[in-house]
Amino acid sequence: MEVTQPAPDLAEGQDNPSSTPGPDVEDRSHSAFLWTVVGLVIAALWIRPIGSSLWTDELGTWWVISGSARQVVQRAEAVQGQSPLYYLIAWIATHVTGRSEMGLRLPSLLYCLVGAYLIYRIAKRLVDVETARIAVIAFALWPSIAFAASDARPYALATLVVIGSAWTLIVWLDSPRAWKAVCYVVLAAIVPYVHPLFGLVLIPEMIYGWARIHEGSTNVKLRSVYIAVTGVTVLTIPVALELAALWRRHDDWLIPNPLTVSWLVQMLAPPAFVGAVVIGGLIAAPKLRIGLGARRLPRSTLILLFGWFVIPAAVLIGLAIVTPIRLVSARYLLCAVPGVVLLAAVAVRILEPPQVRRIIVLVAVILSVLDLASPVKSGDIRGAAELARSVADEHSIVLINAGFEESLQHDWYTDPERRGLLIAATSYYPVPGTVVPLPVNLDETTLDFVRAQVGNSIAEANDVIVIIETGSSYGPWFDEYMARRGWTSHHVGNVNLFTVTEFMRT
Repeated sequence: MEVTQPAPDLAEGQDNPSSTPGPDVEDRSHSAFLWTVVGLVIAALWIRPIGSSLWTDELGTWWVISGSARQVVQRAEAVQGQSPLYYLIAWIATHVTGRSEMGLRLPSLLYCLVGAYLIYRIAKRLVDVETARIAVIAFALWPSIAFAASDARPYALATLVVIGSAWTLIVWLDSPRAWKAVCYVVLAAIVPYVHPLFGLVLIPEMIYGWARIHEGSTNVKLRSVYIAVTGVTVLTIPVALELAALWRRHDDWLIPNPLTVSWLVQMLAPPAFVGAVVIGGLIAAPKLRIGLGARRLPRSTLILLFGWFVIPAAVLIGLAIVTPIRLVSARYLLCAVPGVVLLAAVAVRILEPPQVRRIIVLVAVILSVLDLASPVKSGDIRGAAELARSVADEHSIVLINAGFEESLQHDWYTDPERRGLLIAATSYYPVPGTVVPLPVNLDETTLDFVRAQVGNSIAEANDVIVIIETGSSYGPWFDEYMARRGWTSHHVGNVNLFTVTEFMRT
């Protein structure tokens, strides 16, 4: 429904008058079904892996926050190349919860729970309560959200701040107050401080504000929007300067994923969601119909939802096409996920009757749980360290291929500060002996360096422990390299993603 006259002020959180839920939405069993699904999904996908071994990037987080507050700031900016805001919050949290995997990840879980609540509020305000429930389920099932919810990295916080900025903008436009405008400006300015790439969402937010003014659905004046944009710009100048300084490290911003159409489609449309539409549609085909009461959303709402999805994704994909910088991995596309989730919820909402929506939701949940549910995050380096400790002593040499792309740069091995990142795994999960990091990949570009690292480190040793990713090229290379020099091998064991081998001098 196109709004042409200025809308009256709406109380914060009040529903759009044009989106009064229909009788089917009030069905208690249907509501109970949806909320039960939300709880089960969160337990299976968000909470289950929270106590498992840290993975590579989380170990980087641990290394950043393992020092003083001053070191946290220095490491976040100089080594991680990111704003220290998240890391300072994580540093404070670990001083409260103590050193544990759960303590490191608990803030991210809380961020995603609050994010889910705000997604509900946004969908309820823009469409109706039924769409809000479906949106929360889609949010909980989205693969990158499910991963971020138990990931000790900045992305859950960045997603929350993005969603929060959109919600405060809607609240301000609904009921213009100076303090609400200030809240939006501050929250919007925080977004790039948490992660600069997530600042792309501020573009569709500004367009949405203009659209609301143009259609006459807000009493906020265009001048006020310009003032808000100016305020956000001024507050984020330090981030712009930081990005300019980081340009010299643009070679680090490459991801190994090939930029293909199929890969991008999988990032933006998870297979479980596509499967739910196909399978659920076939199952429900006899009853399926497009509801006559489907909401004709205001143009401004469509602009917000499509812009939230399209603009950040298009910028990142375009950047990857025209430059060597590839920032289209799932964690960066998270900034667009709330828009996709809301659009998906709207698409399911127009299907009638409610039983059809239940079938599609149930199929999506089953496929997502089968695909994503796991007791570990990404490998069990904790288990690998335990295997290494079972055979190593203080005289052992422990060789481990660092999982960080920075390990491909030789100067990181001689820099005392940066080298700490390369051995973060054995810093959090200690092993006896001398730890020697190796490049993340073994190929023609790193072979000579690996030979030098290994040769120099084992020259005076009699016991060498090798921790590598299972199936990597390091396995056969070590077997051949050590055998030619008279070493015998002993397979210590395998854990998720890692293999531990002991070599003894004959």
